Amino acid sequence: MLNSLTRRDLERHLNITKKFHQALQARRIQCEHQNVDPLVWTSHRVMKWIRDIDLKEFAEGLLNSGVHGAVMVLDPTFNTDAMATALGIPGNKHMVRRHLVEEMKTLIGPPVVTCKLVFLLQPPSGFSPKARSGRDLSCHGSYGSLPREVRDHTPPRGEGSPIRGYTSIEVTNV
Repeated sequence: MLNSLTRRDLERHLNITKKFHQALQARRIQCEHQNVDPLVWTSHRVMKWIRDIDLKEFAEGLLNSGVHGAVMVLDPTFNTDAMATALGIPGNKHMVRRHLVEEMKTLIGPPVVTCKLVFLLQPPSGFSPKARSGRDLSCHGSYGSLPREVRDHTPPRGEGSPIRGYTSIEVTNV
C-alpha cells in the first residue's frame, strides 16, 4: 500500500513534504559515520553501530527485525532486553548483555532512559499494556471462569429449578 502513495498523498495525509524529507536525509548523512542522533538511524545504521561496539557476530540478527533508531529512542517499551532479544544474544551471556546495556546508555543518554522508566512506571491514561504479539495482557485468559480445580469441586445443583414453583408474575416482579 505504501508503494501506491503519491507524493501528493504523502504531503496531504502524512505531512511529509520534500523539505522535511531533505532535512531528514541531511541529518542521516551527518550521523552516518558518528554515533550520534540515533533517532534518524535506519536499521542498517543500527547494525553498523552494533558492529562498531564489538558485537558484530550478533549484528545480522537485526536484518529483518524492524529495529531502527526511532524505535530505540521513542518506544518506551523497547529496552536493552528487547534489543538483546532482537540481536539473538542468549540469556546466559551476561557480559555481552551488560556491554550492550552500557553502550545503549551511552548512545541514547540518561534523559531518554529516565523518560522511558517514568513511562513504564506511570503509563499515560488510556494506555493498554499489550504484548508485542498484540495480545492484551490486562485481562486474564480464563475470562472470569473458575479454575479447573474449583469447577471440579463445585457442588451439583439440586433437582429441578427453584423457579418452577412460582408463577410468571412472581418471577418478573423479583
